[in-house]
Amino acid sequence: MKKLKYVLLMVIPLFFLLLTGCSKLSLSTTKKEYSADGLVAIIKGKATNYQRLTYTVAGETKKVAVDGGHFAISVPVSDKNQRVRIKAVNGDKTETSLVKVKKATPLKNYLEFAQAYNYTMLSTGQADDQLQLISKNGISTHKKNDGTKWYLNVQNNQLMGVATQFSYKDLKSKTGQKNFATDLMIVSKLLGADGQKVLKDFAKQTKNADKNSTKTSMDSIKSNGINFNINLATKGFYLYITKY
Repeated sequence: MKKLKYVLLMVIPLFFLLLTGCSKLSLSTTKKEYSADGLVAIIKGKATNYQRLTYTVAGETKKVAVDGGHFAISVPVSDKNQRVRIKAVNGDKTETSLVKVKKATPLKNYLEFAQAYNYTMLSTGQADDQLQLISKNGISTHKKNDGTKWYLNVQNNQLMGVATQFSYKDLKSKTGQKNFATDLMIVSKLLGADGQKVLKDFAKQTKNADKNSTKTSMDSIKSNGINFNINLATKGFYLYITKY
């Protein structure tokens, strides 16, 4: 009996010690430096036993969403290197992780692009399809008359990237094909790419695209230093236009 009591006295403290260790505040990231993936850089990591988890970039602090202890933070890429500070807090305990988002090459000066785009739309009789000439840092959404949305990442008045989403259903209609082809041609030309070549290569790659396909991406299309990357989803595809 005394022996059992002795064993329990030894084991119980050890059990609580292990339990405390398992619930210890922790914070980690998969890397210390991240590069662009489309319009953003995605910072991935783990956090446990925290009461508050936030990240700060360019002086702005936001909450971090966590799923099963894992998180993914999307930071729009810029023409300058960015420092991202991730902070986990539990009572008087704090864990901090500092990571770097590498700078990327801009597509074009945003004001020049917006002015050229607006002039082109006016010339084609689409006076109500106009971009804002002044844009804040971040990713903005431009909704066109046909319902499609184009996303523009602008940082320090530099257009860093452009993206859009299109459904397979729309591509099967003549109107949808015409609208997308026209938009892609215009944007490609304004950015200095060969619109005809881009459209031709795009048509080849999407010809056999099917919503049940196991492929998740297509070969990158390159023209005059501009990259056109296509990611496939269940009901459509995402097109990312960048210069990095």
